[in-house]
Amino acid sequence: MSRLVRFALSAGAGSFAYGLVEPFRYRLGEQELPIAWNGPQLDVLHLSDTHLSPRDSRLRAFLRSLPARLERTPDLVLVTGDMIEGDDAIDPLLEALAPIQARLGRFYVLGSHDYFVSSGPSYTKYFSGEKTVRRARHTDSDRLEAGLQEQGWASLANRSESIEVDGRRILVSGVDDPYLKRHDTAHIRRAAGDQLAIGLMHAPDVVSEWALNGFDLALAGHTHGGQVRLPGIGAVVTNCSLPSALADGLNRVGRTWLHVSPGLGTGKYAPIRFLAPPEATLLRLVPSG
Repeated sequence: MSRLVRFALSAGAGSFAYGLVEPFRYRLGEQELPIAWNGPQLDVLHLSDTHLSPRDSRLRAFLRSLPARLERTPDLVLVTGDMIEGDDAIDPLLEALAPIQARLGRFYVLGSHDYFVSSGPSYTKYFSGEKTVRRARHTDSDRLEAGLQEQGWASLANRSESIEVDGRRILVSGVDDPYLKRHDTAHIRRAAGDQLAIGLMHAPDVVSEWALNGFDLALAGHTHGGQVRLPGIGAVVTNCSLPSALADGLNRVGRTWLHVSPGLGTGKYAPIRFLAPPEATLLRLVPSG
């Protein structure tokens, strides 16, 4: 065996081993966004794609640690779906989220894994563009939502709410999962008195709806930041219709900021990450006049 072949095999084995470790390298990221409004700075904690199972004790511990990691209680906590991997994760998820508080409100939308239990690996869908859920058992999403709302979380599935802060009105608006085609965008409207507008979705494919309606910020998850990224190439697949450059992190779509969370978990049948570490993200919305 040549030296080059041995090197390639060693590099491949090392990369694979690292890919099994990276899913547990949880971090709290921070981004600063200039926002055109005349209110105070707002701290928005964006959580997504925990894909929690009862075995995920390290992820639960990370979620419980977030209040201590933050300098202060965030103004908003926004969750963009795929919270669980089955009904047995509902109670552990609620226990892990309970310490995470917000000054102005905690809001969420659901993702496909909150509605359906993974029925087996389907790796071809990431390359074929398939967006249907086949032979999948329903989760007890009603119990999940009842538990969240009992803790004070509010659903933004195809609805909007307004929040008052220092005499200024903030619009928070969401859609049900576009990946499952459960979304309805008729309510996405920014009124003249909405001095700040934030949109939530699970899959980022419908970001244009928020941009066309003048929203300042749109949040999404679903892509896991590609979950596997290659140097010089980026995400191998993103499982969404956006260009891969827009399917991870913070970008501009017109005048709207789009933040696609890399998420905190992995799919049940793909427990690997490579150069796409799991992250909870604190977005600091800084007034820019």
